[in-house]
Amino acid sequence: MELLESVKLAEEELFRKVLRYLGLSEYEARVYVSLVLEGASEARRLSMRCGVPRTKVYATLKKLMERGLVFELPGDPRKFAATSPSQAFEQYLLHFKQKTSDSVVSLVESREVVSLLEEAYKKTQCSVEPRKEEVWIVQGRSEMLSKVREMLSRAKESVVVVTTEEGFVWFYRAFGQLLDRLVENGVSVQIGTPIRSRNGSLARELNYIYKIKHVDVGSPLLYLCVDDKAFFLVRLESKKDLGVVCYSSTLCDLFSLLLPRSVK
Repeated sequence: MELLESVKLAEEELFRKVLRYLGLSEYEARVYVSLVLEGASEARRLSMRCGVPRTKVYATLKKLMERGLVFELPGDPRKFAATSPSQAFEQYLLHFKQKTSDSVVSLVESREVVSLLEEAYKKTQCSVEPRKEEVWIVQGRSEMLSKVREMLSRAKESVVVVTTEEGFVWFYRAFGQLLDRLVENGVSVQIGTPIRSRNGSLARELNYIYKIKHVDVGSPLLYLCVDDKAFFLVRLESKKDLGVVCYSSTLCDLFSLLLPRSVK
């Protein structure tokens, strides 16, 4: 009993620090900390564990996914998992000075909280890794953006993107900073897109950082492949985006056959 009480006290202390230092609401902090400590979880079990009402859990999870802090795992029943705290809160820490007052909280304390979360997250990482050759559907713009961010955050070796002229522009606007950090960490980023008047100047500018090649893309699509192990194929249609995600090296190889050699 004493050990259980100690664990509960440690979890509650971590929750209070996240709530105070990392800009989350009470429900968001409780759900995120629970996922970090426990690993992947169903919404019902998550509600019981962290004390967030079931009527509020899904709305809270949606907000966390929109911020890139949580992602949904494939399968039935639905499960949710936390993204890496060090990656999830990187932008928050970078813009810390503009968002908070030094008289309220210090950058050092915030980084310490993220470090504590990251340490706990690594202990449960094996439980949130997607199983190989899982295929599932992602619908809607916010869910699509959340999944792309989650996949990019996991990249260790390579990222391949193929999309339309307009898709290339908004993709960079949404994920440019994350792509830059990947390149700094030694990840190869290759982008195939029609290079025309709308994106020509941006393509020439970014070609010094990424490998950008002209590719004729007639359909409104986005293809993302990470580390030759996972791919995301999306039909872009405003807020009605519909995509297929798969973690399979074999299927990544098969899809690569459809790509021009210049972006493989």
